[in-house]
Amino acid sequence: MHTGRDVHRDLVRRIRKVRRKVAREEERIDELQRRVAESGERRAATVRALAEFHLPEMNEEAVAVTLAEMEADIRAIYEGKQDRLGEVERSIPEQREVVEGAEAVLDTVTEALNETGRERARLARIVFEELQGMPRWIQLFERVRKLEARVAASQKRCEAAQREQREKTPAYERDPFFAYLSRRRYGTGAAAGNPLTRRLDRWVAAVTGYQAVRGRYDLLNALPGHMESVLEEDRKALAVAAPPLNRLEAGVIDRNGMTPVIERGEKLYAEREEARNALRDAEAALRALTDELAALHDERGSYFETAIDGIEAYLEGRTLDELVAMARDTRDPRDDVLVARLAETDALLADLRAELADRKAERSGLASRLGELEDLRDRFEREDWNGRRSQFDDSLDMNALLLGFMAGRHSSSRLYRTLRRHQNFRPIGDSGFGGSSFGSGGGFTTGGGFGGGGGGFSTGGGF
Repeated sequence: MHTGRDVHRDLVRRIRKVRRKVAREEERIDELQRRVAESGERRAATVRALAEFHLPEMNEEAVAVTLAEMEADIRAIYEGKQDRLGEVERSIPEQREVVEGAEAVLDTVTEALNETGRERARLARIVFEELQGMPRWIQLFERVRKLEARVAASQKRCEAAQREQREKTPAYERDPFFAYLSRRRYGTGAAAGNPLTRRLDRWVAAVTGYQAVRGRYDLLNALPGHMESVLEEDRKALAVAAPPLNRLEAGVIDRNGMTPVIERGEKLYAEREEARNALRDAEAALRALTDELAALHDERGSYFETAIDGIEAYLEGRTLDELVAMARDTRDPRDDVLVARLAETDALLADLRAELADRKAERSGLASRLGELEDLRDRFEREDWNGRRSQFDDSLDMNALLLGFMAGRHSSSRLYRTLRRHQNFRPIGDSGFGGSSFGSGGGFTTGGGFGGGGGGFSTGGGF
């Protein structure tokens, strides 16, 4: 068997590994963006040189000044975002440290809670053995247990009566003959009409079997109220029977030193929830920063596209292809050098952009997988699968399962279903106290956390 904590640890390790992969992809993207930026600047300068060379009818000084101003304006738009880009780039490593710190705090609190759970289980066995030797406790316990069973059964009957009323009464009320006779209060002392109409009503009632139908209809409407009354009486009886049992158990619990352990467990449970929330908030902040960084990277790349578009739009209606053709028609080798440089830069940019697109797609896929794994971890913890009594059978291969998920062979929902199929909780007796649960609600009635679902501090099944 694999312990729930071991499986949880494998999941957390995978999350950390994917985070590191995302960080590496971001570094590669940043480097590619820088190279695209440098190549884009060279291309813009080459286009500008071609424009100045082949537009002699324009004043060369005016061309140079205007293009320089255009480049400066476009650059200013981008450089206005530089401060934020630098701030985000500095914040991401810091936020990663915050996430790691939150994970460490959660691990520490969880371990303390598990240790407290072990102590609680040891004391629970002692308390249970003492209670079993007390005839008074046995009498009170049996009384409460039976009343609890009655309350549960009454609750089910009440819900069934209410459900049957909702589902069946509309059919009666839609029947025109039933609705007609009911509206005329047929069969009561307040029946409407004169002797002739009443005679007609008797005929309709006889043909439709109204009296029998009315009896069933009235029963449907009366039964929920009756069931609610019975449920209320059973609850009152339980409310009277439970306090003596609570007081008796509380005295034994306190005498054996279990009260401070229960209180410590509840305090640690609250701290663990705070630690979980802190981790979720830290991870959300990290995702927001990495998403913003990706958007700022895209804007940095778009600056160079905008710069080139702006320069080409200025070329008196001539396209860049036309300038290249003009250069090839001249015998002046200077513009041939510019054309060759432009072709080389374009080829490099094409390769860089293709690689950049691949890296962004990889980063996006990893970020998506990371979010799904974090959600799965949260669900894992909410269901206390990492608790002390949780275990997974030997046929579970967590590493292969996670590798298959990362490779896209199955979804996170399938991953969860597989884990659920392999997971179970050890019997309560295995966790350190008697072979059966005791007290109101399947455990100590003091609210100490011995719930029948799992024997933990109100966790539903882990400690």
